[in-house]
Amino acid sequence: MVGRKKVGGVVYLFVFFVLALQTAWAQGEQPKVGILPFVMHGQQDVVKTQKSLDEVFSRLGTREGMKVIDPQEVQKAAGGPVSSEAQAKSIGSSLGADYVVFGSFNQIGNTISIDASLVDVSGRKSAVVLVAEEKGAENLASAVGKIVQQVGVHVLSKALIAEVKVRGNDRIEADAIKREVKTKKGELLKPEQVSEDIRAIYKMGFFEKVDAEVSDSPAGKVLTFIVQENPIIQEVKVTGNKKIKEKDILAAIVTKSYAILQRNVVSDDVQKILKLYQQKGYFNAEITSNIEFPKDPHKAIVTFTIDEKNKVYIKSIEFTGNKRLSSRKLRGVMQTKVKSILSLITERGILQKDILDTDIDRITAYYHDEGYMDAKVSLPEISLEKDGFHIAISVEEGDRYKLTEVTLTGDLLENYEKKLSKKLELKANNYFSREKLRHDMEVIKGAYMVEGYARVEVEPRVKRDTETHTAQVAFNIEMKEKVRIGRIFVTGNVKTRDNVIRRELLIYEGDLFNSLKINDSTSRLKKLDYFETVDIVPVDTAQKDVMDLNIKVKEKQTGSISVGAGYSSMDGLFATGQVQQKNLNGKGEDITLKAYVGQYAQRYIASYTEPWIFGTPFSAGVDVYNWIRGYQDFFKDSYGFKIRAGYPFGQFSALSVYYGWERAKIDNLDYAASFDPNFTTNLDNYQVKSGFGASFERNTTDHPFLPTKGTYTGASVEYDSKMLGGDYDLFKQEYHYGVYYPLFWKFVAHERVTTGFETTDSAGFPIYDRFFLGGIDTLRGWMYGQVGPRDNYGLVTGGEKYLVTNTELLFPLMEKYGIRGLIFFDAGNTWDETAKYASSFREDIGPGVRWNSPFGPIRVEIGYVLDREAGDKPFQFQFSAGAFF
Repeated sequence: MVGRKKVGGVVYLFVFFVLALQTAWAQGEQPKVGILPFVMHGQQDVVKTQKSLDEVFSRLGTREGMKVIDPQEVQKAAGGPVSSEAQAKSIGSSLGADYVVFGSFNQIGNTISIDASLVDVSGRKSAVVLVAEEKGAENLASAVGKIVQQVGVHVLSKALIAEVKVRGNDRIEADAIKREVKTKKGELLKPEQVSEDIRAIYKMGFFEKVDAEVSDSPAGKVLTFIVQENPIIQEVKVTGNKKIKEKDILAAIVTKSYAILQRNVVSDDVQKILKLYQQKGYFNAEITSNIEFPKDPHKAIVTFTIDEKNKVYIKSIEFTGNKRLSSRKLRGVMQTKVKSILSLITERGILQKDILDTDIDRITAYYHDEGYMDAKVSLPEISLEKDGFHIAISVEEGDRYKLTEVTLTGDLLENYEKKLSKKLELKANNYFSREKLRHDMEVIKGAYMVEGYARVEVEPRVKRDTETHTAQVAFNIEMKEKVRIGRIFVTGNVKTRDNVIRRELLIYEGDLFNSLKINDSTSRLKKLDYFETVDIVPVDTAQKDVMDLNIKVKEKQTGSISVGAGYSSMDGLFATGQVQQKNLNGKGEDITLKAYVGQYAQRYIASYTEPWIFGTPFSAGVDVYNWIRGYQDFFKDSYGFKIRAGYPFGQFSALSVYYGWERAKIDNLDYAASFDPNFTTNLDNYQVKSGFGASFERNTTDHPFLPTKGTYTGASVEYDSKMLGGDYDLFKQEYHYGVYYPLFWKFVAHERVTTGFETTDSAGFPIYDRFFLGGIDTLRGWMYGQVGPRDNYGLVTGGEKYLVTNTELLFPLMEKYGIRGLIFFDAGNTWDETAKYASSFREDIGPGVRWNSPFGPIRVEIGYVLDREAGDKPFQFQFSAGAFF
């Protein structure tokens, strides 16, 4: 690199010297030029325009090396516009000028032009015609610049560039090189500018050598840049890497095989690899690069050699100056953590400076949220010792401020002040909090935007008393005009029909602006799962009180073919397949074919759903299925169909009703069960079940698999009857309720209660319609079907009523990867008709892990039985993984 820079310096000096000789001034001193008053044609201000011409000519002419005579002196000698060559020579002679310029300035419409002549006062040379034209009076300087360049060619003997060429380039296009140089065709040749252009071409990084030459042509000078390209990279090698894969390193760098060698880029890539290792905790890693030309001087092999060394962890994080908030609390706010046992499986304890910088902001915000309005947190001091990084953070807490008053001022809606005040988190006699301040601003804005004030502005005015350490907050509201919705446009939908999108909207043309309805409409469109992105953008119109809505969607593929496999402790090994189109013909119709084949269960289902019937949110559909399910002592073989209808209530609730018909029998009966009439009643004989059902579901949880808050509630009833063509009567009810609520840190509590009841006539009903407990979804200390009333042979016969409670404590293990741990306690049982409801419970306890993996939800849980009976195992391993439907 050093050698190349020296050669470049010699080239610059050589080119500058040659160009200087070629473009040397003919005169030994600056030529004296006078700009005579122009004849004006047009409607322009003559005096003002002439003054502008004089100023621009003087400035540009002086810059090009001419001595321009003072315009006032010229005006005094000329007396007025000059229109003949003889007159121009006479005035030039009296001024002592070498050359004079005279002519006319013309403005016709939006076009300006200068038609002038350059006159040699001595008479040795003939007059030269000068012409320039531009669009718009604002381009006067550009037009004058063209005249000055033409004057310079004749007066200063300067060279005019007729063409700029590039020679020697192979892979880099000439146009790409020309874009980097400032010397252009039609300009004067300037040695200093050519030198800058050579440096600019070098900076592109693609060339080993850059030169320039000037040749003559009938039209002027031809400037040619001669380049020699860098070698190409034949191969990029990485050696010494063990902790980071080669493909990840190559993906992080710019240097690639078959690209042009850029030594500065190779140097930058060394730093990129080093940063990649530092992100993984290898702060002592050493990276070197080597460029070789083993066979061909134009083909390079670039090798990055890595000495990884050991990981460096954060050993300590210490605070100074914190008197009222403990170091433990402050460390809890930070994402940066010290090394612990979790560092074996996570990135805990790895120093990432960008995250640490963000942690300083988090700590500052935490202080402000606790009322320390003047708190300051210093930048961290990081020291690397033998045992790892030690981080020291200095804090100036300041005083804690308590609120004495929180008020609303400005434009207040009638009867809204009290309602809004109740919703505000900032309260008098509480400590100040910036987070609550931001929250309250959004609450106020939201309340006004729901009422149509789309442009409402809320300004918090905080008044502090440093002596009493108190503060007053006044939210000043400027609501501006009410806004109505004008037009609603839908863009980006290629397949999905407009009406499918519009029917999900809760706001319509002509309605008052309502931010809540707009947000809910966005959520409804996202839940369709037809689009990658959904944005509803308010757009201003010519009327201040009207805004249009632009619904921007980006469609995604709604048809899919998928296969999967997994293992479930209930069904054993299984494979799944599914063909689905969720948006058939762009109408929102759903058609699905599913298959599930396991060791103890088989399901085949074909479904069709129309989400909107007759332009209403009523949905309807049909399911046809064939289902083989394994129980503890037998298999149920069935097929049937359901005709269903549903209606959503709000954003979280739905009601559905159905008619179902099923034909089923018992198959593969265990030997011991063959002596019990409960099992043999319909052995190898099909029985028909026919009836109606209804269910209600409400779910407000914030995640389908790893929720942290919210509730879910459900109720279902089913009535099957001989009068509907069935072989038995059955009335079944089931209810469930669950709640997730956050505790301290990131712990989440989950409680669930599930219960059900069945009644029938004296003829009874098949055993497979009874309630069986056990398994990963009920009592985890047992396998499915192992909990319930038993017959004289010790076989579980199922119950006619049941109750199960599940209590879980959930916490993140590897939050970044969606992995959560839990501790659970289950209690429940199922009882027959003669037993008292909730008379006895089976109980288990245990730990578990849940992973929201890219392949589908994975659950691993171990249930330990707390009340073992004869035949019970001490614990049961529960596992489910794979794709489910």
